[in-house]
Amino acid sequence: MGPGGDVLLAREPGSGTVVGCIALLAHPDAVFELAKMAVAPAAQGRGIGRQLIAAAIDRAQALGRARLFLGTNTRLTPAIHLYEDAGFVRITRDRLPVADYYARADVLMELK
Repeated sequence: MGPGGDVLLAREPGSGTVVGCIALLAHPDAVFELAKMAVAPAAQGRGIGRQLIAAAIDRAQALGRARLFLGTNTRLTPAIHLYEDAGFVRITRDRLPVADYYARADVLMELK
């Protein structure tokens, strides 16, 4: 892991074309943040988002995570459902492990 975190990529079998990504950002005290998950429109609906989230959770665990959180927006309903299915629960802004978090993130979640 680099000083800022990791970026995990999903590649198409055979061609190796990147069809998705997710960032795992490192914060002090073994706190990690999931950020910037994206799956190419043509690859959506195939479970790639679920696989990316699971891989990021596994990577954070391997790095000794104490907490794993994320911020998203209510407009991203499919992503919110994926996060909930992976074990994330909604938290209030005062429960965030970092200060000055993105104002546009109106859904805050932490892995339980």
